[in-house]
Amino acid sequence: MSDEMNRETGGEPEGSPDRKAEVLDAARGAASGAAETLRSGISAVRDVRAAARRHSSAKGRLRELSEALEADEATLARREEVEANYDGIVAEQGAIVAEAEEEIARQQAAVESLESEADALEEQLARLREDHERELRPYKKIMETARGRSEEASRAVGEAKRAVRGAESQVKDATDRREQSITSANRSVDASQSRLRKVQDELRRAQESRADASAIRQLQDEVTTELAHVESARGEVGVITHDAQAAVDAAQTHLWTQKQSLEEAQREADEAKREYDERKGEYDELLAKAQDEEKQLEDRISALRSDADDAKAAHDEAAERHDAARALLDEAQDVHATPEETLRLRQSVAQQQVAVSEQQTMVDSLAEGERSLRSRTRGVRLALLGAVVGVVALVVIILVLVLTAR
Repeated sequence: MSDEMNRETGGEPEGSPDRKAEVLDAARGAASGAAETLRSGISAVRDVRAAARRHSSAKGRLRELSEALEADEATLARREEVEANYDGIVAEQGAIVAEAEEEIARQQAAVESLESEADALEEQLARLREDHERELRPYKKIMETARGRSEEASRAVGEAKRAVRGAESQVKDATDRREQSITSANRSVDASQSRLRKVQDELRRAQESRADASAIRQLQDEVTTELAHVESARGEVGVITHDAQAAVDAAQTHLWTQKQSLEEAQREADEAKREYDERKGEYDELLAKAQDEEKQLEDRISALRSDADDAKAAHDEAAERHDAARALLDEAQDVHATPEETLRLRQSVAQQQVAVSEQQTMVDSLAEGERSLRSRTRGVRLALLGAVVGVVALVVIILVLVLTAR
């Protein structure tokens, strides 16, 4: 396979010295041609860039000249317009200046008058507030004292209610204890009676059975003892009932006393509340009247301040009209007083128009020259691009040969 390839390529191996020499000779020849192409191409590119810079610079200069010409033409047109209408401008703007000066003076006087009146009312309002505070002070103090009494009476009612609840609890406890004590005493009576009946039954059976006399006497003694217990228990019931009822009565008496105290405290609280409401109503009425008087003054002051602000706005508007008319009048007088400046400007505009026309011709010429140069050198510049590509390829080939030689 390798021999066949060698035969097809001339019968010599790829890495033979003769083959490498041929490639190097070809590369040197290509490099020589590429160098000439590079020189021609670079020169063409440099010429095109120089032509483009000259064209761009000329366009920039044309733009500067055109802008200066437009500004001077506008200034000249304005001066010619002002000069042509000089008499009308002086008459119209002079009248505006005079009217505006009168309006400024009138509004300034109005502002000073309105602010002076508002300041006087501010002082009057301050004095009125002091008078009202002094007049209302005793009524306020009376109201606060009545409020303190009402709050104290309300606290007393709260304490009395707590005392009533405590007394009610005591009545309930005494009643419960009474019922429990009587029930317990009655149970003791029932127990004694039960024991008595039991002993009496035993005595009856003993008598019926004709038991021993000593046994009967013993049972009779027990009956006597149980009778005594029954009587004692019944007496205890009466004592307990009396004592428990006395405790209940005492608790109920205490409850009644606390309820009476609550009713008295509630009456005092109601009276204190009525007095406080009356004093507060009296104070609120006087306070509302004082605040109404102050509000009327405040509204008058606010209206005066608003009118003063309107007058200031009218003053500022008149000042703006005055300044605008004064500026137009000064401009007209300056133009009318300096005809030589109008003449100089007219001549300058004519000269600038010529300069702009010449510069435009130069720009057109440079643009045409740049287009022509680009057209003439297009082939050379494309060849430069091809040469650059060739040089790169050549460098790659040389590197490959050098690397394969190793």
